[in-house]
Amino acid sequence: MTRLEAVQAVLDSLTNELLVVTTGYLSRDVFKIKDRKENFYMCGSMGNAYPIGIGLAVNNPDKRIVVLSGDGAALMSLGSLALGNSLKLPSLQHFIVDNGKYASTGGQPTCADGIDFSQFHNTTVYSVSEDEPASPRITLGPIEMAERFRSCFV
Repeated sequence: MTRLEAVQAVLDSLTNELLVVTTGYLSRDVFKIKDRKENFYMCGSMGNAYPIGIGLAVNNPDKRIVVLSGDGAALMSLGSLALGNSLKLPSLQHFIVDNGKYASTGGQPTCADGIDFSQFHNTTVYSVSEDEPASPRITLGPIEMAERFRSCFV
């Protein structure tokens, strides 16, 4: 499976759910394939997509929240994975695309092979074996993105 195939599989499962996407190539891929106001792109802050997803799920228990992370971003936020496991929020779904490296920062290897992400509550892991070129950068500015996302709560 390629990175884009994994992203497409996640996006195909969405209707009106809120989607929080980690920084890097995954955000860029989602923006390219299926940009919508329900997407929040966590640009420039690796490891924070899942904690934001937890906050959204706690405060919006009747709304399905989906988080898309890479293995490197998930590793940077192990405490939030433990918290999500403890809270067992039924409306929160976490997808992790595991390519074994920090692809958008130069391809440095992660230590994701030392952890089984699928053991965390409502987490699905896509193992990705092929690299693909980066999608174009997101053209939304932070204020525009935040205002657009906030409109989903009105």
